[in-house]
Amino acid sequence: MKYNLYRLAALLILLAGCNLDENNTHKKPAHKVVKTDSPVVKHTSIQPQSQAEAGQYCYIKTVYNKEDGAAYIDADYIQFLMGDAAVAAAKKKKDSVMDDYYIINDNTKIRSLKLNARFEFTVVENDASAGKTAMDYLQSAIKNNWVLVLYFNEKGEVVRIKEQFLP
Repeated sequence: MKYNLYRLAALLILLAGCNLDENNTHKKPAHKVVKTDSPVVKHTSIQPQSQAEAGQYCYIKTVYNKEDGAAYIDADYIQFLMGDAAVAAAKKKKDSVMDDYYIINDNTKIRSLKLNARFEFTVVENDASAGKTAMDYLQSAIKNNWVLVLYFNEKGEVVRIKEQFLP
C-alpha cells in the first residue's frame, strides 16, 4: 500500500511538470493561441445585393491551431438563397422569406478548413471599429453566429472570409 501511494505521488508530480514551460516557471495555456502571419481586415459599406456571392456560405463554429501550427476553422456550410430561389425553397419547406433571402442548413456536417496565414476578413459595416483585428472579427462571427462567405485558393486554404450583410 505504501509503495502504491509513492507511485501515485510520483505520477502526479510528473503530470504537473508536463504543463510547465521550458523554465518550469509558468503553466502553458490549455489551448494554443491562434496566430496567423498578418491577416488583413477590409471594411466595405452596405451595398444592394440581388444575388448570392460566388463563395461558400457558412457559419463558423470555432477557430484553433492544429499540430502543424496553422490556424483552422470549423465551418458548417449553408445555402444562402435570394429572390425566386429563396421563395421556392421557403415554399417547399412551408416557410416564408423575410428580407429577400432564405437560409437552408439541411446538412450540419462540420468541416475543418485551414486558414491561409495571410487571410483577409471583409466586414460590412457603417461604423468600422478601429483597432479590431481579423481574429477579433472572427471571434465575433463565432459568438454571434454571423453568416459568412468563404473563398479558397488552389490549395484549398481559406484566403478570404466575408461577412454577409443581413438586414
